[in-house]
Amino acid sequence: MGTLYPHNLEIVGSKREAVLDGWYRDELRAGAVKLIEQWEPKVGVSVGKLFVQRMKTRWGSCNSKAKSIRLKTDLAKKPLKCLEHLVVHEMVHIIEPTHNATFQSLMRRHMPDWEHRRRVLNDLPVRHADWAY
Repeated sequence: MGTLYPHNLEIVGSKREAVLDGWYRDELRAGAVKLIEQWEPKVGVSVGKLFVQRMKTRWGSCNSKAKSIRLKTDLAKKPLKCLEHLVVHEMVHIIEPTHNATFQSLMRRHMPDWEHRRRVLNDLPVRHADWAY
């Protein structure tokens, strides 16, 4: 077994982070796929593609023309009800791309407590960055 030199600590840390990020991405994708399958008949849309990736400023986004949904990897660390809210939110955007009265009405119809779920999600920390020990 080789000696662990200080310059190797960064490599070990980056590999560990990559493995953990991949695991979170896989877990989020699996959970989101189940939710999409559950909600497609309720909302009345078909999601064409799901992307899971690191995002800086948003929890999710939608391309209504391509019927694709993009979710932030950090959602894997949040309560399932928050992920469900985001999935439904982005699916409703396939019907209505803006946050206008039609969008809000559709959200209330499909998920009456959506505003509460949004508040819970937005009150949580976005991500844990650079823990100091």
